[in-house]
Amino acid sequence: MDYENLYQQMVKTAPETSWFVEVGSWKGRSAAFMCVEIANSGKTIRFDCVDTWQGSSEHQAGGGCEDVDCITGQLMQRFLENMEPAQGQFTPLQMNSLQAAKLYKDASLDFVFIDAAHEYESVRADILAWLPKIKSGGYLAGHDYFSADVIKAVKETIPQAQPYHPSCWIYHVPVWCYSNGLVDHLDNQPICSVHSRFV
Repeated sequence: MDYENLYQQMVKTAPETSWFVEVGSWKGRSAAFMCVEIANSGKTIRFDCVDTWQGSSEHQAGGGCEDVDCITGQLMQRFLENMEPAQGQFTPLQMNSLQAAKLYKDASLDFVFIDAAHEYESVRADILAWLPKIKSGGYLAGHDYFSADVIKAVKETIPQAQPYHPSCWIYHVPVWCYSNGLVDHLDNQPICSVHSRFV
């Protein structure tokens, strides 16, 4: 596992009442870790887990990274079994990333972690869909920052994002302030919306 430090830091620095989303929960290993961190923090952090629980083409028979739970259609059942000790601490949303993003209002989330499909177009689409959902001062992050497709998508959509050891990336959404309109306090440039700089 290589997301532990990032998840711990997000819980530690999160406001007392927050809303987290993990996009791509697979069998629940990282989600279970997050649930434990949230429970231990004593904070009221809502945590949603988004996944189709159908896997990708590489997980199907002959795909090169075959997974028996995926092939037999038991992926979500395995997730729920693994998450049983954390029942009541998370909400599973069985849908794809772009569908799920539409459920949230803009600037409503404190932290979103993207670990869904890793192809360039998919990662780019995920970033553009979820970035507007992050609150001012919140965080958007993701996994597999060693994949050429992931690196390209991140650098093209949010060049301010930083690597987070050992294989994640993270972007801290600037804190917006009002001064003759909505202004980015980092460069003092007027903007129209949280996401207008990225699309």
